Amino acid sequence: MISTGGSWSVVVLVGAFGLQFFTAILTYGTGFIHLSLLEVYKESDATTSIVGSLFINLMSVTGPLTSYIIDRIGCRVTASLGGVLLAVGLIGSHFASSLWALIVTYGIISGLGIGLALIPCPVSVGFAFPKHSGIAMGITTAGVGMGMLASGPIMQYLLDTYGLRGTFLLSAAIASHTIPCGMLLRTPHSKIQKQGKTEERFAYLKTYLTLLKTPAYMCVLLGAVLWNIAYAVIMIHLPNYVVLSGSSRKEASFLFTVIGIGTVLSRIVIGLAIGPNGLDPLLLNFGLSACMGALIVTFPLFVNLSSGPMVFASLYGIYSGGLLVFTVPLCLEIVGARRLNSAIGLWFLLIGLGSLTGPPLIGLVYDITGSFGLSYILSGFCVLLAALLTLVATFWRKLLKNVEEVSPNAEFQLSKECNFTDQDRELSPREQLDKLITEKKMNLHN
Repeated sequence: MISTGGSWSVVVLVGAFGLQFFTAILTYGTGFIHLSLLEVYKESDATTSIVGSLFINLMSVTGPLTSYIIDRIGCRVTASLGGVLLAVGLIGSHFASSLWALIVTYGIISGLGIGLALIPCPVSVGFAFPKHSGIAMGITTAGVGMGMLASGPIMQYLLDTYGLRGTFLLSAAIASHTIPCGMLLRTPHSKIQKQGKTEERFAYLKTYLTLLKTPAYMCVLLGAVLWNIAYAVIMIHLPNYVVLSGSSRKEASFLFTVIGIGTVLSRIVIGLAIGPNGLDPLLLNFGLSACMGALIVTFPLFVNLSSGPMVFASLYGIYSGGLLVFTVPLCLEIVGARRLNSAIGLWFLLIGLGSLTGPPLIGLVYDITGSFGLSYILSGFCVLLAALLTLVATFWRKLLKNVEEVSPNAEFQLSKECNFTDQDRELSPREQLDKLITEKKMNLHN
């Protein structure tokens, strides 16, 4: 894929924002769906958590598959197809008669749909704004915050007015709005990319193995896995936790509105801060992770206070919101634009595996102990460990700075200066620069 450039880049941004907004209404309403499922089906918290955990995390697990589909049919068709699948799964959930049927319709079918709809967003935005990916991702992911603002009141109103089955049906209507948004994600394919379609079938496997050998990328990726465990836990279990601690359901739904406000502000500010000649995204990622981990660990100490959940929601929105902005900028900086699609696919796969297991495990801890306190302490320590791994990545990156710094868009610039083969284009920008310098020296010597 190549940079779209021109006014259509703004259209891509609008489409990605819309996809994030409408899917966020559904994903951040999972906690309220979880409460209703507990009341209707009377299963254990751990078993019931599987439904919501699949719904919000299966999109991540299918990351490499989605990136492969994107490479074959493009971001626009992939996202639109995901919107259709998401709506079909929610309609099927309206007719589901058991919790296990919901695992298939709501968890698996709709979960796959969200993955196909959402993963094209960072890929298309990354190619549309290669030099300003930070602020572009900040604006795009602000759609998640706006969706979170609306999610709690909307989902609680639908459940109170139409019940669980009616909520699934009306959620399908919300999901249908993702289809036209996906049709806006037009990113042209370059000649190089089209030639790549005829290469060997396992080319992607080679690319992923190369990514796994990049220490800085793996440290950041493992950190993302850990903080997403806590992220998924809070999405599903926060309403239940605060209700059991004395808050009403309306107060619990308002918490996501407060989180959404902090998220929107945080993502826009962080996006501006890591723009060209801006602050170091790795160090910012470390700071936000450390603050988020400390907040979650201490939450059980003040959850019973009258204003405790509101304070938590305000700070959590600020700290957690900024972390999602770093996906594209960090991938561009560490592995380069050529591997952006594969890097994002692997990123979503691993964080999905982590966050997929988090809510059921935390639900199991609650079933055994009868309290969410220990669960939140464990989740907080996962985020603190993520901050430590990000800090390690900054030192590993310093070892690679043996050549002049390269911009994220350097691959497009360097390819004009050097006769790169298809194999050369698989190199990172820094490796391409090494090759260019070597060729220049040889030419001068000759």
